[in-house]
Amino acid sequence: MSSRTQRVLVIEDDQTIADVIRLQLEQDGLTVEVAPDGAAGLEAAAREHPDMIVADLLTPRMHGYEVIRRIRASHGTCRIPILVLSAQAYAADQRKAMQMGADAFLSKPFELDELGQTVRRILDTMRVRFWGVRGSIATPGPETVRYGGNTPCVTVETGEHQLILDAGTGLRKLGLTLAAEARGKPLSLSMLITHTHWDHIQGFPFFVPAFVPGNHIEVHGPPSVDKPLEKVLRGQMDPEYFPVSLGDMAADIEVHEIRERNFTVGGFAITARYVNHPGVTMAYRIECDDRVVVYATDIEPYKAQLSDASDTDGRRAEFGRQRDADLIDLIRGADLYIADSQYSPDEYQRKRGWGHSCYLDAVELALQAEAKRIALFSHDPMHDDDMVDEKLRTCLEVVAEKGSDLQVIAAAEGRIVELVRDDA
Repeated sequence: MSSRTQRVLVIEDDQTIADVIRLQLEQDGLTVEVAPDGAAGLEAAAREHPDMIVADLLTPRMHGYEVIRRIRASHGTCRIPILVLSAQAYAADQRKAMQMGADAFLSKPFELDELGQTVRRILDTMRVRFWGVRGSIATPGPETVRYGGNTPCVTVETGEHQLILDAGTGLRKLGLTLAAEARGKPLSLSMLITHTHWDHIQGFPFFVPAFVPGNHIEVHGPPSVDKPLEKVLRGQMDPEYFPVSLGDMAADIEVHEIRERNFTVGGFAITARYVNHPGVTMAYRIECDDRVVVYATDIEPYKAQLSDASDTDGRRAEFGRQRDADLIDLIRGADLYIADSQYSPDEYQRKRGWGHSCYLDAVELALQAEAKRIALFSHDPMHDDDMVDEKLRTCLEVVAEKGSDLQVIAAAEGRIVELVRDDA
């Protein structure tokens, strides 16, 4: 929960209703600004960047649908949560509002307690947002338009705290969003890097906040096999490869090598574990406000790697199961497990030992760890949207056959996973 007073923008042309909403939310400790029409609301959102927007649909000068669309299209406002509060509450309108990017919909007339509870739930929700979901190499194009072609970058956002996970090509768009939201004010950002293969760091040279004086960026990650982490980041920005060096970036950039299993970054408690992937690679368990996200984007389960045709007596598979126990403990009970699920079963047989998972093995780990939700991640560059659809269908069928409550989604650029506290 935020330690500062949170601000809500109400877009409502009925002054009586606006006053009722203001009174209720101010009693809940929030600061409220009212805009009398859609156009004024859009201007206020861009100017004030509130923590949340409560918007009617039938507002003068600009319909609520257009307000939502424009808010979601702007780098400076795209992450602001929106609650639609409208008497036009047909099922089709509610679906449309949610599809356009609203976070919730309440029908008028509404109960004040329900309004307060909904606003508080939205403000207290942890959001995991995907900016890049592709493994190995960026694959833009019409065949990847639904799930996205950028390489790994994810944010975990709750209250005033946010954590950036990996610096693949998805980091570029995140940087534009952060810079627009800042509106000239200095930023303090924290980033966790799982490892330094290209697809996990190649977005850093294009990260706009790193070029802004006064910004402070802390990068945490493992050292490579024979180079410090900072030297690896500098290496990809060598003049032979890139026109600007790491030292020329105007922001204050601190690079920290992870040496401890447990540490704190901002408001997040982090548990780090080495995982089975070529080089030095880590997975992270991230905890804040009683919610847990596990990020294990490049990993090959030991059991899968060691269980080949030569394992006639099963000893290698048993050894692999013992080694995988540490990863299962890391995932245990997670609200969201972001999992390497790059290969199909057939592909994995050809690419055993390459350091990535078959999506069925990823689901098996999630089931053993009793995770609540798994996001299939690190989509193979050869997999188009239809193939990712098929991967998701197969995993859903497996979970259904086992009678498990595990929720399965396929990570997609722009998708947001909301993690609500149990007491919300």
